[in-house]
Amino acid sequence: MKPLALHIWLLLSFSIGFAEVTNSFGAEMENTGELSTGISDLNHRTAMPYARLDNPVKDTSSLKTNMPTIPSALVRKSICLQAAKSDTSKLVPASNFSQTNNLNQLVTKNNFTKSLLKYFVSSPQTQLVQSGVQSIEYFNQFRGKRIASIRFIRLHPFGTSLQDTIRDATRWVDKMGNHLHMNSAKVKLRMQLQFHAGEIVDPSLMAENEKFMRDLSFLEDVAITLEPIEHNEEEVNVVVISKDKFEYAVSMNITADNSDIEVSNVNMFGLGHRLNIGLAQKNAYLPEMGVYASYHINNIFGNFINSTIGFTDTYLKKGWNAQIEKKFLTSKEVNAGGYSFENVSKYNFIAEDHPVKLDTTVAYLTSDLWFLHAFTSQRNQLNKTVFSVRYYHQQYRQTTDDGLGQSEFLRNHDFFLTSIGFSKRNLYKNNLVYGYGVTEDIPYGHYYELTTGLDRSQFGVWPYLNVSISKAIVDRNGNYFAGRIGMDGFVDNGNVKQATIMANANYFSKKFFLFGDPCRQFFKIEFLSGIHRMEEEDLTIDGRFGIRDFYTNDLKGKDRLKINLETVRFLKGNFYGFKFTNYMFSDFAFLSDNLANILKSDFYAGIGTGIRIYNESLLFKIIDIRLTWFPIIPPEQISPFAVNLQGVSRSRFDDFLGRRPEVIRFQ
Repeated sequence: MKPLALHIWLLLSFSIGFAEVTNSFGAEMENTGELSTGISDLNHRTAMPYARLDNPVKDTSSLKTNMPTIPSALVRKSICLQAAKSDTSKLVPASNFSQTNNLNQLVTKNNFTKSLLKYFVSSPQTQLVQSGVQSIEYFNQFRGKRIASIRFIRLHPFGTSLQDTIRDATRWVDKMGNHLHMNSAKVKLRMQLQFHAGEIVDPSLMAENEKFMRDLSFLEDVAITLEPIEHNEEEVNVVVISKDKFEYAVSMNITADNSDIEVSNVNMFGLGHRLNIGLAQKNAYLPEMGVYASYHINNIFGNFINSTIGFTDTYLKKGWNAQIEKKFLTSKEVNAGGYSFENVSKYNFIAEDHPVKLDTTVAYLTSDLWFLHAFTSQRNQLNKTVFSVRYYHQQYRQTTDDGLGQSEFLRNHDFFLTSIGFSKRNLYKNNLVYGYGVTEDIPYGHYYELTTGLDRSQFGVWPYLNVSISKAIVDRNGNYFAGRIGMDGFVDNGNVKQATIMANANYFSKKFFLFGDPCRQFFKIEFLSGIHRMEEEDLTIDGRFGIRDFYTNDLKGKDRLKINLETVRFLKGNFYGFKFTNYMFSDFAFLSDNLANILKSDFYAGIGTGIRIYNESLLFKIIDIRLTWFPIIPPEQISPFAVNLQGVSRSRFDDFLGRRPEVIRFQ
């Protein structure tokens, strides 16, 4: 790709960004009085034992957080329906909650001690939104009604709450953070809605839209509430309450070998655009500093199309990439697709997401084009039949006589894939699973997929086949069970090669309480086996692939069985918005070159405990501090103990809406 193409793409990206900025500020000026309509009478119709009703209602379209009282629909959504102390669907009235009284019971009567603790530590407010219920349940009571209007309430990141929209920041650090923050533009939030005024309420669409908005990187939490209209039982007003994240972040990773610092803004201009700029250095032998950057545009002009462009020039990688895509966000969508391009002049991996690290650097060009179309059933629109096609091209560039592109593993090839999938997804609303108090929408359902393809290279044309079954359920008590079974491989002259057999299961329990704190148990098991894999491809049990903090160069194989157990306790209170969990874990793994002997092979384990720290209003990764003991030490005699402090990303739930055809990852 010529440098001119990169310049054109950059110009196009920033042009779109500028156009969205101009459009958003124009819309803001046109709609400044939008929220005030019909709000002032809510105080006369809303009974709220937990919210202050004596505050005067001012300009409700203001970006300040002195918002009007909560719409009565949110009261019904939260105070009338609250899960019991376990994750059951049995709903009980929400009791009144006082942070001050609760804190007074926890501390001594010494005024100095009480004041000090109240300044630094705040007890978490009772989760007033529905928890442990199907996400569609709240919206079902408004099924068939017409949407009369849509309004927005936008909350700052610090000191505010979806459960009490008139709550404002009181600590100086919260006020400073809110002052530096730019709230998400109303026009951008409106773009995230898949329903409009005048349409009929679709409960499943609204529940899915709520989840989609909560998944946005610049929003901490979202509640879509419906308010009945007096003297008109056929219509409702929609109120979208959103709480932003603080858009700026700085992350650092400094070790004896390398240094990395990155600055991010995930909500530029209040439009959800994301800019990342980083500096990286290899301390050992390359003292010069390298740079990398990317720019991401979310939901271009309300079409739910995302675009990203980035470049890297560091000791680890040199190259640039561009991507544009539209994924399935709700069950009602019928088309999705995307295209990506990558030009790499130096890298230790075959592709950006390839699991196998090479001993030498490679240079290559890749392009990836895919498209999905879904057919829905009139009887049940949640059931979808998904047809998809994909074309993947990769070509290595040889600068020396290194044989790149001449081996079967590093081959120049064109990969054509097509698949048919059967999908059904529902949503279950909960909290304190992978999050720290925000609402979490848990997908459950199934996705059955059959994929066929052809891989064409200088070594011939290899047919490809993939069969995969994924399923997840949430039982009546709130326990979550998910599993996947898959098998794939190529055929070359009647022989199977690069085949994989995979089976995994994932479970987490309903909430239970220990010393008054909510807890959960997590269990994961995975079996992965390679059949006639390439010599360069191996499995390990290092780190996230098996045993935490376990790293060795000598243990490799083609078959692996791993088991991860974890008990997590979500601690009460927070420190300046930072919340804490402590956990205990046990990791076990078998690794072998012979499937028949995998349970007879050497067994390794890690047992430990740790603390995780996170702030839902910030972009920082979860801070994970842990101590691990290895009861069985491998031959090279690694230390039996490991202490680790690192930033980790939050785990994500598997979804069932449909995806592009892919091979099973052997990693």
